[in-house]
Parts: sequence; C-alpha cells; structure tokens
Amino acid sequence: MLFDNITIRLLGSDDFPAEAKQQAATDLTAAAADGALSITIDEPVPLDQAARAHDLVDRGTRSRILLAVPD
Repeated sequence: MLFDNITIRLLGSDDFPAEAKQQAATDLTAAAADGALSITIDEPVPLDQAARAHDLVDRGTRSRILLAVPD
C-alpha cells in the first residue's frame, strides 16, 4: 500500500448521524433481501463451547460464528 500511495481512513459508527446509520441498515437489509448480499454462517456453536467459537474466529474463518443460547 505504501508504494501505491493508498490511504486508509477508518470510521466508526460514532462518526455518523443516526439518520445515516438507519439508512445504511435499511439499504443493507434491502440488498440482502434482493440476494445482492450474502453472508456465510456456520452451524451455531453451543453456548457451553464458546471457547471453541473464539478459536474459530481467531483462526480467521470467513464465516460468521453464532452461539446457540438454550431456551
């Protein structure tokens, strides 16, 4: 990146007004409903195996990891 003269600017949700965040949520929801956005989700990990879920994330999985919380 240094040799290509690339600048990365990181923004957090605090940097945007509530209206912009609401619009982003609406747009992302619509894109997902239209099939333009896909998110890979692995099988839920039982809550009592939360440490294993952390290990999956630490290993750099590209899927989303969900914890299954019992009723």
